Amino acid sequence: MVIGQTMFSVRHGTEHRVERALQELAALLREADGHVGHRVLRSFGMSPLGSALCGEGREAGLGEIHFVFETEWTSLEAHDAFYQGAQVRRIYGTLQSILTGGPFEVLYDALVEEPQRDGAAV
Repeated sequence: MVIGQTMFSVRHGTEHRVERALQELAALLREADGHVGHRVLRSFGMSPLGSALCGEGREAGLGEIHFVFETEWTSLEAHDAFYQGAQVRRIYGTLQSILTGGPFEVLYDALVEEPQRDGAAV
C-alpha cells in the first residue's frame, strides 16, 4: 500500500476553484487502476494546543486556506501512472494562478492501520 499526501495552499476567496478541481480529480481517481481510496481535507483553523500556540485562537497563523489531497494505491507504479496522465496535468495547471504554496506530495508506507468498518477507519 502506498499513500500519497499532496499539500498546497491558496488565497482566501479562491477555495471554490480548488474544490471544483479536486472534485474533477476525484472522479478520475475512481476509474484509476490501483486506486484504493482517497480523501480531501480543507483547513478551517489552527489547534493552539497541538501547535504550541497557547493563548492564541484557532485563526492564529492561518492566513491561507490549506488543502491535503490524500490518495491510497496498491503500488507506486499505479500512483505514478495516474499522476503522469494528461488530464491530471491539466487539472493541476488550472490551479497554478491561485496557489500560494505547493503543490508538493509526500509518499508514505502505512506502518499502523486501524480496523476498517464500512470502508472507513474507526
